[in-house]
Amino acid sequence: MATRDSLIQVTDLKKHYKMGVIKALDGVTVDINRGDVMVVIGPSGSGKSTFLRSLNLLEEPTGGAIVFDGVDITKKKYQDAGGKTVRLDIDSLRQKMGMVFQHFNLFPHMTILDNMILAPVKVKGMSRQEATKKALALLDRVGLKDRADAYPIQLSGGQKQRVAIVRALAMEPEVMLFDEPTSALDPEMVGEVLDVMKELAREGMTMVCVTHEMGFAREVGNRVLFMADGMLLEQGSPEEIFGSPQHPRLKEFLAKVL
Repeated sequence: MATRDSLIQVTDLKKHYKMGVIKALDGVTVDINRGDVMVVIGPSGSGKSTFLRSLNLLEEPTGGAIVFDGVDITKKKYQDAGGKTVRLDIDSLRQKMGMVFQHFNLFPHMTILDNMILAPVKVKGMSRQEATKKALALLDRVGLKDRADAYPIQLSGGQKQRVAIVRALAMEPEVMLFDEPTSALDPEMVGEVLDVMKELAREGMTMVCVTHEMGFAREVGNRVLFMADGMLLEQGSPEEIFGSPQHPRLKEFLAKVL
């Protein structure tokens, strides 16, 4: 049930392919509250990434509702506080949701600094000077200020992913969405990316993370969702999910990954 702290309410979310033969999401209902670090776990093909990508409409749901900041974003039009019908501005909505993918999606022909300031200048209308100051502060925060003039090819995978995270933060989002941000990294680089995510969690950033890193889920998440076959089968605190799992499918999954 939605509360004052609710940021995103997902109700009966469905995503079907091939006329309903493939049910990537099959009726997922969950509330994401401000300050939540929600970790989504489950086997490959369970619908985790589809769920995450639906939150900012990178995947268009087949059915259900996603209410973000009081607006059902699955509808093309909605009524504002004054009762006026308004067309949904999907680009404006996505500015409020930072997204970090498995692959870094940095522009290879641009320096790290130019990658960082592109969206704040072009989309938010920030001055280049202000955007540069903010970008350098964010890069400093993840230990990469000295690489501002480097190109992506000159950075390690872990460094690129740290840049991808602070690039999303430069837009000052209300929520950060992470789609398996460490799965493309060499094992020794995973820790440096998780450390940045842990720091964000400590600062109160609302986060939804699809990950295979069970240690991160246990240590940092305050809520864990377990998905399988397009359905949300169990949710709870890390202690509940990892310490006393209830659903047979969750027990089977944990036996394989822990």
